[in-house]
Amino acid sequence: MKLALARPLVGVLALSLLPLDAAYAGSNDPDIHAYVNDTCIIADEPFLLPPAQPGDPTDQTTTRFLPLLGLVVGKLTEMLITHMVNASSGHIKTGAIRKDTHYAMSKEMNLYRAEFQPEPVLRLNAKLGCMTVVAAKFKPESTECSADYVPKLLTHETMKLPESEWKSSRTDDSIENQLRRANICVDGKARAVYEARFEFSEDGTAYRLKSAGYRIDSLLSTQDKGATRSTFYTLEISQPSTSEQRETLSTAWVRLGTVSAGAHGTGSAGDSPPWLKVPALTTEARRAYEQKTNVHQQVMGEIDALKRALTRNQRELAALDQRVAAASGDVAAGLGQERTRVAVQIQTQQAELEATNAEYQDLPHTPLEFMPVTIAVGVTESESEKSALLALAGVIDSTAGQLASAGATASAGLFSKSLDLGDHAMPPDPAAELASTRARYFDALVAVKTGGATASGADAERNLAAARMKYNDARRALGLELVE
Repeated sequence: MKLALARPLVGVLALSLLPLDAAYAGSNDPDIHAYVNDTCIIADEPFLLPPAQPGDPTDQTTTRFLPLLGLVVGKLTEMLITHMVNASSGHIKTGAIRKDTHYAMSKEMNLYRAEFQPEPVLRLNAKLGCMTVVAAKFKPESTECSADYVPKLLTHETMKLPESEWKSSRTDDSIENQLRRANICVDGKARAVYEARFEFSEDGTAYRLKSAGYRIDSLLSTQDKGATRSTFYTLEISQPSTSEQRETLSTAWVRLGTVSAGAHGTGSAGDSPPWLKVPALTTEARRAYEQKTNVHQQVMGEIDALKRALTRNQRELAALDQRVAAASGDVAAGLGQERTRVAVQIQTQQAELEATNAEYQDLPHTPLEFMPVTIAVGVTESESEKSALLALAGVIDSTAGQLASAGATASAGLFSKSLDLGDHAMPPDPAAELASTRARYFDALVAVKTGGATASGADAERNLAAARMKYNDARRALGLELVE
């Protein structure tokens, strides 16, 4: 099942300016802010349909042109960051601190969110569609600039042309104006903007970042307009810690290659970055989730089992109707009795389902959040491609514990760390085992509660006892209370 990407991922803001490294500090140092939303701020800026002109017969209500929609951007990370992060701060591991890297950090936030309508579901606590990284001097946090945004108004002359030929009538196509659409208020010109799309595998267990473009007005590491740098940026998710030994859960990256001041890129459709595992709930977070949602899970487990039982019995009833119509004599009478038993069982299950649904609606439905993490974004500019590959290899090695071949073969070796989606040698998933044994337990429970006094009643009780034992084994493995 695909992960539902529901709400903005909002990091707690840390607004203290960290100490500068004396060799790199200066008034021209940009701040790094990173934002995440379901669409890209720059790459997905929509056209606004122009107002109809007097006498224009075109029915604009049926056109396919995109409307200008308000964009609410979740701040993934926002911190005043400089070239060097103080090692004693505990934010960046000592081995990860680089003088050619600008960092943005978030404080602790929760990666997962539990929602209860229409049923209990655990989602990433995010609208993970696109990440926008902005390097600039920013206006004060309280500044409002979205009203100053000049929209991309479609010209009347190009309205009927293919979308690739649309043109805008606005005169301000600056990156600073485009950022105002999301109320990102830049003081002066933005030094650089990078965008990357999140892509998820069909089952939601793997993700990757794919470049959606970049605009580099000037390099972050030098004011030399003729200089070039090999550039990449990273997104790191880790478990918070007061020490430098925090556990990195996942690091995604985007390589831009060699760029210079004034470079623009639109992303590459043919680029295939590696798949990475979506950080799963930690053992502690899984235990907390199961404990705090236990009643919801149990009630919904019975609701789902009743629905499955009803579906089976309704199919059986339809099949019995066909057999009764084709039979006669004692056979028809026997089938009629069986049909009556199934029909009574359906009525019992329907009544039980209504009561259990009402019980679920009476439970509290306030969303809950789980699994605190720290998010870090880093933009690295190295003077050579080899240095950049070695730096990226070090970043990946710090998360995977396996150093790939670097140097001349680094570009191939780096990506061997990515998730092999065809690899089935994965350890058992305690959460999946809990879910499957829960379903079997409630199927057996419903069979006992709504099966009536039948000859198979003893078998149903034995099936329930066996299912309960396996369900409790799965709960015990996660440190959860056992069901009676």
